[in-house]
Amino acid sequence: MRSINSLNILQQTSLDNIDLQIIRLLAKDSRTPYKDIASAVGITSNAAKERVNKMISNDVIERFAVRINPVIFGYERECILTLRNIDKTIREQEVLNRISLLGDIIVYVKHLEGTAGFVLYVRAGAEDKIATLSDLLKPVSVESIFVSYRPITMRIHSSDFEIIKCLLSNPRMSIDDIAKESSLSSKTVKRRLEMMGDSHIVEFSILTNLSATQLTGYVEFAALISIDINYYQKIVERLYEEMEEYLFYIPNSYQKEFIFAVFFCANISTVNSILRRLESYDGVEEVRDFIGTGRVYYQDWLNKEVDKRIGQKHLLSSSSQQQQQ
Repeated sequence: MRSINSLNILQQTSLDNIDLQIIRLLAKDSRTPYKDIASAVGITSNAAKERVNKMISNDVIERFAVRINPVIFGYERECILTLRNIDKTIREQEVLNRISLLGDIIVYVKHLEGTAGFVLYVRAGAEDKIATLSDLLKPVSVESIFVSYRPITMRIHSSDFEIIKCLLSNPRMSIDDIAKESSLSSKTVKRRLEMMGDSHIVEFSILTNLSATQLTGYVEFAALISIDINYYQKIVERLYEEMEEYLFYIPNSYQKEFIFAVFFCANISTVNSILRRLESYDGVEEVRDFIGTGRVYYQDWLNKEVDKRIGQKHLLSSSSQQQQQ
């Protein structure tokens, strides 16, 4: 039987179909204007904004987010790490420190029964460290998947890092405010931001709170779908067509060996039904699902990387001025 406090929280965070539509729209692009959200779900702009603010205040939406393509910082691969049978006597920070030997931790997802998942951005040679990591974490079982990124075609300017820095502080910051903060023209900001979006350098989404969404009666889970690369486009199209009711979003793919998709549904039986349907798709080789109970995102490394490149720009500019004098 739920406590009175739990029932109160449940009432405060209950979601209806319009809320779910709004969550999906923001997950695909958290910079979507309220007027566009309102038009899509059939309510007024003020009502759309009120609903978003309510979901934020109730922790259903944890925050707006921007994802930066790690290739621009020299990362070559992504590592998806699963730890099983974690020894409760080992301090969590000690586990994190050991995993950091592979690369920079982006996401840490807590699962049930001593299992946890991690996503890391890694550089060349990281795979060679898995055996060492497994030894350091014994008796924990370590499973790893390494995914290679596709190269980017857009040339990144120093001004782009100024724009990214603004977006990291506020993903919904207006074009004019970014222009003021970065000392660029609004026209330049708009053009460079569109180019970075088209080139999959930046992607805007939201972070949901797993505990809060579970209180509403919904399950959020991720599926890592291993595929035949020849079927990539067909599978993505089929997901959007057949899974619209459940599909939360598919992040911009930096590679084509896997499709990472996030779903939102009412119960575990529906989760199993979705997974069986995914496994039946032509071109799907394997489906791994991840249902978390808590999630932590790490951004300090990203802020440092951006600041480093902005600092290099200023250093080069200062050096150039001295030479001219």
